[in-house]
Amino acid sequence: MRAPPARAESRGASASACARMARALAFATTLLALAAPSPAAAPAPWPGGPTPPLVLKDLDGREVRLDAFRGRTVVVNFWATWCAPCVEEMPSLMRLREKFAPQGLEVIAVNFQENAARIKPFLMRNGLDFPVVRDHDGSARTAWGVNVFPSSFVIGPDQKVAFVVVGEADWSGPTIEPRIRSILFP
Repeated sequence: MRAPPARAESRGASASACARMARALAFATTLLALAAPSPAAAPAPWPGGPTPPLVLKDLDGREVRLDAFRGRTVVVNFWATWCAPCVEEMPSLMRLREKFAPQGLEVIAVNFQENAARIKPFLMRNGLDFPVVRDHDGSARTAWGVNVFPSSFVIGPDQKVAFVVVGEADWSGPTIEPRIRSILFP
């Protein structure tokens, strides 16, 4: 027959249970913080000097050059299919493009290191038809100084970066659309 546990063993078990509870609470708090809506991204000035070049291939292997869009306003959006904020932002980018395409607005979506077999079904499933190019080696991300996905750069008709939006944004909302209008209709 086994003797009842000593008081020290009982305290050790309680401490262990408390430690497990504290870890579980910390984990739950982290999950809640990640699930909480982030503040809306706001336009910010471009701190990077001249507009970096952008020459990448689209999903069919054709070269797309930013400088070919001189005279138009272009939103260059860095994104990935695995990035939840990127996915959430895509419909508002599409609405913006549909609304202002007649005035010369274009969206170029720069996908970060994914293959066409992954990207094409995503685009079809979400009804997205703006140009998508692949940054297969991350060199465009580096040249543009992108550290957060999504990150977007609004390029004016003069090929200069008008402003930057880091993080998910509502492109048809009251914070960003007026800025786009001011570039399209100076």
